Amino acid sequence: MKRRAIIGIDIGGTNIRVGKVLNEKLTGIYSQKLTSSAPEKTVVEEIISSVYKKFDSSVAGIGVGVPSVVDVEKGIVYDVQNIPSLKKLYLKKILEDEFKIPAYINNDANCFVAGEKYFGRGKDYKNIVGLTIGTGLGAGIYANGKLYSGANCGAGEFGLLPYKDSDYEHYCSGQFFKNNYKTTGEVIYKKAKAGNKSALQIFYEFGIHLGHAVSSIILSVDPE
Repeated sequence: MKRRAIIGIDIGGTNIRVGKVLNEKLTGIYSQKLTSSAPEKTVVEEIISSVYKKFDSSVAGIGVGVPSVVDVEKGIVYDVQNIPSLKKLYLKKILEDEFKIPAYINNDANCFVAGEKYFGRGKDYKNIVGLTIGTGLGAGIYANGKLYSGANCGAGEFGLLPYKDSDYEHYCSGQFFKNNYKTTGEVIYKKAKAGNKSALQIFYEFGIHLGHAVSSIILSVDPE
């Protein structure tokens, strides 16, 4: 069988999602919870086991998005913000040794904005910013028709900019619901959908903070 499929992995602070792409179409997704507080060995085992759920002899390569600074050439993941045990992980080598095919590692927000540029709503633009809102707040930048990562793959870390008594990530991601209301965005979302006034007010506050973040990004990057 000719290898034509690609596996894409999204490693978040809460979940691992693995998708298999064939002929530019997503053929299926596997998702599982990530034990973000676990030692490095456990986290790596969870990543590998989740890839096996979609891996077969048709897969030609693996692409990984990670919420951290990445050495793109060597495939080294540094200091994952919401997975404390991942300080310096040679993820490219680990995956290539395990699956015997090429693996490519990049910041998750960079992967997201590249996907939107080539396959989504960013096709017609040369200057775009893509925001990833989950356990944290990340961003990828496409400038003058090219992915801009900065010198250390750190461009677009708007979530770590100072804001109020902390940073934007504290107020514009899942941390907002956890730190301020001791719950999750999913729980508040379900209540808001049901018309709960307190939940709707919480999302209104969240929207104000996110609007401030977007304003800062617009002033910094000036995307289309």
